[in-house]
Amino acid sequence: MSSNNHNPPIFPDNLQFDGTNYITFRDRVLIAAQLRGAEGYLTGTTTKPMPLSPTTSPSALTEWYDPTPTVDKWCIRNAWTLTLIIYNTKNPIRLGISMSDTAAVAWKTLKM
Repeated sequence: MSSNNHNPPIFPDNLQFDGTNYITFRDRVLIAAQLRGAEGYLTGTTTKPMPLSPTTSPSALTEWYDPTPTVDKWCIRNAWTLTLIIYNTKNPIRLGISMSDTAAVAWKTLKM
């Protein structure tokens, strides 16, 4: 499993999701997301916030596990989590994974 601080880990080919190995794939993705603090983006418990009004100042720096990130932080972290799923799935389009929705929607698609 390769990784650095910015990119999601990419599993070896034999451990990537192929439509038949959901249980082991699920466990690996959950562990990677938990290590990063991104589990809420998989489960949908960290939801996209409403944009701030012009008179509201953004909150201080938010950690990955913060359930109330700013809109920009949420977009970046959701993209990281969606990438974790897509980069570790063999042929995500054939498996019906939406690459234009949230990570939580993609994650739920795999369980079907």
